[in-house]
Amino acid sequence: MAKTIRELSEFQFETAGPPRYEQLASVFERAIRSGELSAGDRLPTVRQLSADMNISATTISSAFELLGNRGFVKAEVGRGTFVVPQWQESYQPQTRSGQPVRPPVAVRMGPRTPWRRNFLMRASSRLRAAYPTAMECSTGRPDPALLPIDAIRRAWADCIQDVTSGDLQYAGTEPIRILTEVVVPILEADMIPARSQDLIVASSAQQLFALVYEVVGSQSEALGPLVAVEEPGYPTLLDTLERAGARLVGMAVDSFGVTPAALEAALRDGAQLVLLTPRGHNPTGASWSRERLLELANLLAGHPHAIVVEDDQVADIATTRPGTLLSFPELESRTLYVRSFSKSIGPDLRMAIGVARPMLLEPVAEAKGFADGWSSRLLQRVLARTLQDEEVFVALQNARDAYRDRRQSAAMAVNRIVAPRGGGAWCGPDGVNVWTHLPAGVDSKDVLERSAERGVRVADGEPFFLAPGRSDVVRLNAGSVKTEDAAKAGDILGESILACGWRKPGPIHV
Repeated sequence: MAKTIRELSEFQFETAGPPRYEQLASVFERAIRSGELSAGDRLPTVRQLSADMNISATTISSAFELLGNRGFVKAEVGRGTFVVPQWQESYQPQTRSGQPVRPPVAVRMGPRTPWRRNFLMRASSRLRAAYPTAMECSTGRPDPALLPIDAIRRAWADCIQDVTSGDLQYAGTEPIRILTEVVVPILEADMIPARSQDLIVASSAQQLFALVYEVVGSQSEALGPLVAVEEPGYPTLLDTLERAGARLVGMAVDSFGVTPAALEAALRDGAQLVLLTPRGHNPTGASWSRERLLELANLLAGHPHAIVVEDDQVADIATTRPGTLLSFPELESRTLYVRSFSKSIGPDLRMAIGVARPMLLEPVAEAKGFADGWSSRLLQRVLARTLQDEEVFVALQNARDAYRDRRQSAAMAVNRIVAPRGGGAWCGPDGVNVWTHLPAGVDSKDVLERSAERGVRVADGEPFFLAPGRSDVVRLNAGSVKTEDAAKAGDILGESILACGWRKPGPIHV
């Protein structure tokens, strides 16, 4: 241990090398491999190393987490971080050398642990405790001030008065009639062809993803189905799939969502389940154009065994109307369209609507029946009444306009500062996020620390990818701050990036 401590005290980071946390992790890895650090040895504390090396606690925590993902160490709450008795080379590290490193075709991140969600939650909790007055832009949450609370209150009061004892009985997976009568016209007006018999209600979009994965998995080989996902993509979904045993293949995203070339490659590799976001992609905000929809449909038509799920998570506050793969006769029997209301109406309502034709709907409904039986009919009634409220559409339009203005203001502020240095921010036409690529040589861990210190907390971009190693992107939720503060948040992020230094301009990736 003494040799390792001496090496750390003299350690100089390579400005042109991998991210700082990777370099730091390499020091400990060499010590473990050489036997200088033995099983059961405790690593120095984050606070101690931060003071001794004059680097951010975030960098050190990230290094320890990377070592944990590689199987070298294990953190024990209240005790510290220890070298594990039997470490294994179960992970091949990813590094950056000018261009992003593409992971293997199918990736499973060692143990089925939710490393991405844990990564984001730990970083968010630490920064919130250290900088409690900073603006919160690190989560994917909607602005609660833009949720239609008055309409929900009126709907709840009405539903409580109307509920009968029969409404509290056991039920099936189909939606109640009033919800069907309200939702079907909304879907049709949004170019989503839906019939009352095509609907299923779930407690969340996440539940529908898990159910369709269960259906596909039951027909798959022992290794688990190959699932094509967007990269970057929604961290919780990636964790959920890996935890269930899926093998993931990433599909690149541009300003119109998944690229046709990436989808074609995933289908050629044998993807059995394809997950797509038609608008408001998290984290980039990308939305399909009609042309992109047609391109994706043409490719999927040639692979009749692939099941498709569309995650339309910002539908009611979106500015675009690209349509759905359900519109294509050759795809409708194997497409599940998912519309959730968390971003627009309220996360705590726990309601999502699935639309599918009987061939796919029936096995998903069967899986739902065994999972939890049904989704609360009382909450279904509240959602239906809320969507019937005349004022709710005014509230949704106000939210739509506010999120657009906030995204654009923040992105413009960031670009004004970092674009001349080779970085760039992009917000897309929908959603709440600003996705920022850092100038070459700038580490996301340093950006998080400096931004929080200056007044805004943002999310590291690393957990939005299949494998650890990306330290050149951050996500700012511009929708979570007031419109008048969005540009300020962008300025703070841009100035923090500038304060981290850079080497030379690099490419900007969407």
